[in-house]
Amino acid sequence: MLRYILKRLGWMLLTLWVIITLTFILMHSIPGDPFSQDGKKYPEPILKNLRAKYHLDEPLPVQYVLYLKNLLMLDLGPSIKSDTRTVNDVIADGFPVSFQLGLAAVALALVVGILLGVLAALRHGSWLDNAATAVAVVGISVPSFVMAPLLQKYFGLKWKLLPVAQWGSFEHLILPAFALSLGPLAVIARLTRSSMLDVLGQDYIRTAKAKGLSQPATVFRHALRNALMPVITYLGPLLAAILTGTFVIEKIFAIPGLGKYFVESIINRDYPMIMGTTIFYSAILVVMMLLVDLAYTLVDPRIKLASKED
Repeated sequence: MLRYILKRLGWMLLTLWVIITLTFILMHSIPGDPFSQDGKKYPEPILKNLRAKYHLDEPLPVQYVLYLKNLLMLDLGPSIKSDTRTVNDVIADGFPVSFQLGLAAVALALVVGILLGVLAALRHGSWLDNAATAVAVVGISVPSFVMAPLLQKYFGLKWKLLPVAQWGSFEHLILPAFALSLGPLAVIARLTRSSMLDVLGQDYIRTAKAKGLSQPATVFRHALRNALMPVITYLGPLLAAILTGTFVIEKIFAIPGLGKYFVESIINRDYPMIMGTTIFYSAILVVMMLLVDLAYTLVDPRIKLASKED
């Protein structure tokens, strides 16, 4: 297992280097630079000094080597559009907020989604199955930027049960977490339902029932464990996408998370912010993919045996 993890860590570093290099090349292949839009605002000597300050007047290979040297020191550089904050400061301030929101949304999606999927599979063809399917269709069809204002209107303004927006307490977390979780909840419910239907038809499940095992024991001890494999696969990219911030939900609920910087850095041509947010998201993603692969070995012993043979 240790050898496998070390091997994966090596591939993760190689993957991150490829992502950094491609992002750097693509970012600089777009005509202009972060100060192109300021041509009418500042005289040319000031623009020249600004480009020199951020090494934008150096050849691209030199800029690339300088960035990698700073990155090895875990320095993501200064934000071009902020006079006082570095990219490290922005991520340090925004990520804890996005992480709390994302974790609550994923937990809600997992618990409710798996429960709905299991109930729908056990009561296949019944009203419960149809109700779970309807919830899944609504969750997949209604985007979060539609669901969020509806929640604000009814739970925040009309019924005054929860805060409309802002961040700071558990009550502020409920509406954005629910709006953010609805789509993943629907996908998890559909994945669990279809996988459970397949597993419940397997011979070993019929054998367990023939031996007199109760339905709860059959479901939770044998069926659900194997039925969760597609859900575990889905969790890797989902966790990376949600935990690092979501622009739409954070914007609608005025949450000071990390999501808005992914979009604003591209609009503002803030090179260090583009690189920093991309590297941070990619690092979270490759770590989550490693954890998903490790989770496979816990759920399916055959995958653990295959890794030992390698």
